[in-house]
Parts: sequence; structure tokens; C-alpha cells
Amino acid sequence: MPSIAYRLMNEADFPDCQRLREQAGWNQTLTDWKRFLSFNPRGCFVAILGERVVGTVCTIPYEDRFGWVAMVIVDREHRREGIGRTLLLMGIEHLESRGLTVKLDATPQGKQLYDTLGFQDEYGAARYERHAESLPGGTSPAERLRASDLDQLNEWDRMIFGASRLPVLQSYLDYFPQFAFWLREQGTIRGYLMGREGSHAFHIGPWVAEDPQSARCLLDTLLDFRKPERVFVDILHPNPYATVLLESRGFRPQRPFIRMFRGANRFPGMPERIYGMSGPELG
Repeated sequence: MPSIAYRLMNEADFPDCQRLREQAGWNQTLTDWKRFLSFNPRGCFVAILGERVVGTVCTIPYEDRFGWVAMVIVDREHRREGIGRTLLLMGIEHLESRGLTVKLDATPQGKQLYDTLGFQDEYGAARYERHAESLPGGTSPAERLRASDLDQLNEWDRMIFGASRLPVLQSYLDYFPQFAFWLREQGTIRGYLMGREGSHAFHIGPWVAEDPQSARCLLDTLLDFRKPERVFVDILHPNPYATVLLESRGFRPQRPFIRMFRGANRFPGMPERIYGMSGPELG
């Protein structure tokens, strides 16, 4: 039997990556794999058995501050063989070699492994889900977000997220420009919201606002525009208003996450202003 080999991911791997994603039942699409590889082509890795991809990991750096480890998936026929741990360690080593704090969003099951690798809990998070329900329409003061607005938005968002995520924001406008809105008051940013299509549900996030009223306006604008049959939002527990707002709009909790970090957490951002993260794979 051939042994497991590890190498950088490339576009030719995407069909196998999609096969693993389908096995796991995750919501990402082929577009998301393209985005991950474009964010950090030297930091996405695959495990190979023969000529077949049997495992993946992606990393996303944010400035010189921190980076995310995500998309750790192993073929179900080769789990419990150490492949996932090896890929995870490759992702950690890649980010730490650049001097970055490592972050991830763990399931309760995955947390057991991350605890042994020196990760610490930062705070809780959760996925909320909603199926089609009618919402009152009406005129919204939210505006369509455009590429020319990104520099201004990024400076505002950087303080809240903890680092610039301009490539991630740009990718939303490249692939899903119709789902990007922001709210301003006399030129001052009050919030913004983006969304993307998924394999199983429409996914809202990033979603950031100065106050619950602005957050609600942005959410209602997007839901009224897209009218999704099924939608996910991933919230952070330091913002209690997100839960109240989502439940008022018919969302219900689906599953928990734990945001974790390894290293010095010097740039925690302002999670109390984040109403929806980009997802466990994007921070």
C-alpha cells in the first residue's frame, strides 16, 4: 500500500476537496475552495494516498497579527490514522513560522484535540438556522456596497475584527456582489452585511454593526432581497443582541462552536459588535 504524502493544494485537487466536503456535509462550495486557495496559496495543504486526496487544511493570515486554521477534513475511510492531526500541525506551523497567533473555531468534539495542542478558549459561538418565513417589506436606508467603498469599510472593520481582512471582503464582492450592503448616517458607517451561497443553505456574514437597530435593518434588507429557503448565521456569544435579534426573526440554534487561540491574543477586536462572523472557516 502507498504511504500518505503531504503537499501544497492546487486547483486540480478541487474535485477531491469537494468530495471530502460532501462527505462531511459542510456548506462550502467550489467557489469557497477557490477563495481559500487565493487567500494563501502557500498555506493550503492536502494529504495524498496514491493519486487521491484524502485530507485537507487551509490557513488564512490576517496582516502580521493572527491567522485562521480551517477546512480540516479527512476522508471517512481514513479517519483515526493521524492524517487530520498531521494536517492541523502543518497549518499551525505555517502560521506560527510567520509569527502569527493561530485561531480556529472548534466543535465540542474537536476541542478535545485542540486542548492538547495548547489552544485556549476565547469565547463561545453558535450557528443559527432559519427556514423560509415571510418578513415585512419596506423601504430600507441600507445601500449596496461597492468595490470603491472597500478601503473606507476596511479601516472601520479592522478595529472590530482585530486586523484587516480586505482580501476576504473583496472576495465577497467579486463572487457575491448582490448580497453586500452597508448602512451610513451622515457619512459615518453604522454597519455592513455580506452573504454567500452555500451547498445546503444561504450563509450570512460577515455582519457588523454599531447597534442592534442598524444590525436589524441590514438583516431585514438582505433577507427581503434574497428570500432564502434556508439560511445560516454564525454568532459570537460576547454579543448578546445577536441572539435576541435572530430569534425575533425566526432563527433557532443549530450547534455550538468554541473560538480558540494559540499564542498571545493581542488583537481580540470588538466581538460585541459582530452580529455574524464569516463562518468557522473564515473568522
